[in-house]
Amino acid sequence: MTDQKRETASRQPFGGIEYLVLAIIGALCGAALWFIFGHDVITDLQKPTLAAFVLSLAIGFTLIWRLENTFVRFGFILLQALLITALTFQFIPIGIKPGANSFVFWMVVGAPLLVFLLSAFARASLRERRLFWPYKALWQSGASLLADGLIAGGVGLAAVLFVALWGAAFKAFDMDWTAKIVHSPAFLLPLGGAAAALAGGLARSNEKLGEAVRSILLIGCRIGLPLAALFSLVFALGLLSGGVDSLEKVPLTPTGLLLALALISELIFNGVYQDGVRKPPNWLRGFSWVALAILPIYAVAAAMALWMRVDAYGLTPPRMIALIALTLTAAYTLLLLIGLVSEFFTKRLSVWMPPVAKLNTAMALVWIATLVLMHTPFLDPVVVSAKNQEMRLINGKTPPEKFDYGFLYFELGRPGRAAIARLETQNDSQILAGINRAKAASDYWSYKFPIADKAQPGEDAEQQALSQINALLAPTGMTMEDAAQFDYGALLYAKGDAGKKAFEDLAQWVENSAPADSGRLQVLRKRVGQGIIAARLANSLPEWQSAREAAKASMETFTRNVQDIDYIVGKLGEMAAKDRAARALFEKQTRNQEGIPSAQAMLVLLHAGAFVDQMDAEHLAELKRLLNGKTWFDVNKIGRAAEQDAWLIVLHANHDLDFQEQVLAAIEPRALAGQFDGRRYAHLYDIVARARGKPQRYGTKSLCEEGRWVADVTEDPERVDERRAQMGLPPLAQTLAQENARFGECHN
Repeated sequence: MTDQKRETASRQPFGGIEYLVLAIIGALCGAALWFIFGHDVITDLQKPTLAAFVLSLAIGFTLIWRLENTFVRFGFILLQALLITALTFQFIPIGIKPGANSFVFWMVVGAPLLVFLLSAFARASLRERRLFWPYKALWQSGASLLADGLIAGGVGLAAVLFVALWGAAFKAFDMDWTAKIVHSPAFLLPLGGAAAALAGGLARSNEKLGEAVRSILLIGCRIGLPLAALFSLVFALGLLSGGVDSLEKVPLTPTGLLLALALISELIFNGVYQDGVRKPPNWLRGFSWVALAILPIYAVAAAMALWMRVDAYGLTPPRMIALIALTLTAAYTLLLLIGLVSEFFTKRLSVWMPPVAKLNTAMALVWIATLVLMHTPFLDPVVVSAKNQEMRLINGKTPPEKFDYGFLYFELGRPGRAAIARLETQNDSQILAGINRAKAASDYWSYKFPIADKAQPGEDAEQQALSQINALLAPTGMTMEDAAQFDYGALLYAKGDAGKKAFEDLAQWVENSAPADSGRLQVLRKRVGQGIIAARLANSLPEWQSAREAAKASMETFTRNVQDIDYIVGKLGEMAAKDRAARALFEKQTRNQEGIPSAQAMLVLLHAGAFVDQMDAEHLAELKRLLNGKTWFDVNKIGRAAEQDAWLIVLHANHDLDFQEQVLAAIEPRALAGQFDGRRYAHLYDIVARARGKPQRYGTKSLCEEGRWVADVTEDPERVDERRAQMGLPPLAQTLAQENARFGECHN
């Protein structure tokens, strides 16, 4: 079968059953993830393993499965999922928790890369209908996988965001039950999974769509290669002039930065090289020579930087991972250099680096083998690091008094504790003292700072905790004075290994909360913990800095809003307090004790009433200014107490009936829904109705007839008690009886 026919066959449109199966599998996988992480039935150590299995199945079905060769495809998918699950499970027996460096590397980089490589080999095998095939088939499968995966992931995320926006719209219209459903992970995860799976199937069956995305990626590589070559040239010149020591000033660790630059250059080159058949233009070919020629500088400088750290402090899981990545990068760099040199032995540079195409497949297999071996004692970063640290102590590379026994005992799981057990057989008093100190500690933080959680008599617990934190931060040159203002991202991403170590110790301190902690210390732990979570979510220094600037702008807005609300609430409370006090005095001052009309009593009533009228007018003008053109206040911002203060001002704004009716219309839906005090709404409604010459609806205002309080005219009198009950008012007859008992004989 020709390449064109194979490609056409691989892009045959999906049938209805195939789309249905993909949607069901995607939704079930989303529901499974919700169950795994949303319930306590599964332990925290088991959750990542089960999630790895579910995600591997979801990705496999999305990118590999079809009805054609169903059993063969399902076999690939299942074997791939079982392998990823087994490798993830390996962290449990050696006692490595989800937050450990090696675990994070596996979940974020290792497992996704292994799934990608295995899926590329599987699709190439299905496409070629054989297990051994040229590199061109692997390249085409890998490029298609990347394009299909981006489409599937993008559509899945877009579907979740789209539905979440609808949920926000439902909530805005007080459809809380609908918003609660569509914002629930139990709804969003299956929806996102189904949408992603369907999009993956559409991308795989639509040749034009897949080719368009793939072309965009390849065009990006062609644009990126000249930029990478120029930046690499400038960086290499700076590195040669400043030396490896100058790398200490960069945001990442020296090894991490150099490895990142090398890997990015190699990835961009592969996007240009593609299957090695189509030669690029000469200008692009020249830039590729520059980029590849600089790769050895990256590899050598990264090796030197890593060697200095390992020689001084020994292997740790992150350094072991860096060593493995450096070895693979250096090997691939050598492969690319061989390909580069080979061009000059061809006639007129007629061949585009032929060894690269032949050896790329082998290099992919080496990456797969390495990722698997990293879960065996041969290359496991934790196991190898524990043995390396143990040998440094035994060989005298690290003096016993300076050795970090706590790191071995607490941070390296069972391999570290096994090393501790072997060290105990050395019968060295200094080693045994260090081991006993580690065993006596409750955790690594307590080992490093034994008094971190023990406040001395008379000493402020919060200040002591800050002192201990600053002792931890001392190697990084940073200090913490205010937990909210501290630069957590710089500690994690810009202070090298010392910063990362201090960051993890700080996270451990947050977790070591105790009921005996003072309130101020508990608050400090909470704020520091929030900063640590934010730094981890940022994933890089640029993202952290961007998030920090955005948060700063948001906080400025928040502060202004709080100040505005504080002013509004304060003014409303001030006016309501004055209103209540003035009316209480008005009642006392104008009460006619004799009950006999007199000129003096009427004049007092006149002047006091005018005073209250003026106060009401001023309060109404201020209330309108606070509303600033809005119909009514947002109770979620000012609170119910302030809203009731505002209502009191409206209740007494009898000289502006139009405004009172406007407020009534605004609060009526909330009053009927039980979200606004119905008694206050009813009182305002009846006052406005009487002022407009209309019958009352709730009968909240009574009349004085023949010395007794009686009901005023109401609309539909037979149902007045029904309406009053809806607003939380007692029956009208009961209210009138209470008024007559309280106030006695009334006078018109």
